Amino acid sequence: MTRSVSLAALLGLVLGAASAAQAQQWIDHRPTGGGYRVAFPAQPIEQGRTVDTDVGKVRMQTSAVEVDGKIFMTIDSSYPTEFKMGDAEANLDTARNGGLRNVGGQLVSEEKLNIDNAPARRLVIDIPRSNQEAEALMVLDGHRLYQAVYLGPRGSQKTEDAKRFLSSFKLER
Repeated sequence: MTRSVSLAALLGLVLGAASAAQAQQWIDHRPTGGGYRVAFPAQPIEQGRTVDTDVGKVRMQTSAVEVDGKIFMTIDSSYPTEFKMGDAEANLDTARNGGLRNVGGQLVSEEKLNIDNAPARRLVIDIPRSNQEAEALMVLDGHRLYQAVYLGPRGSQKTEDAKRFLSSFKLER
């Protein structure tokens, strides 16, 4: 897996595209063909694109919304079926390391877990240059890397909204 499809590679793209929501109205978001569901605090904006990588074309679908200066987003990266994914934990390490490098972030904490029988990680990343923190859930299910990301001021990932968003992520097969 390459850095170009990591969490951090998309933060800059999605930050500009996320819409600011005035009032919170939690939405059960299930993108068509997305393979997951998650609760957003407002209707997210969806964007899709294909990225040329060293493993072939990777289809990426993002859903994001900004509420009071905080970003809630999901990233669904579909790798070519002919690409041999290899070790899932090593791939999650690569995605984590690329994300940290791309945002100039520092890993605050990491937890290895499983989400619906798929290997996953929960990360807290400090981003000093923007005075923010991100909490990310990365799930690798076959040829798909799912990421649910909350980005806001330091310490805000402990708020009920951030917890609700990240804990609501579920795979749908």
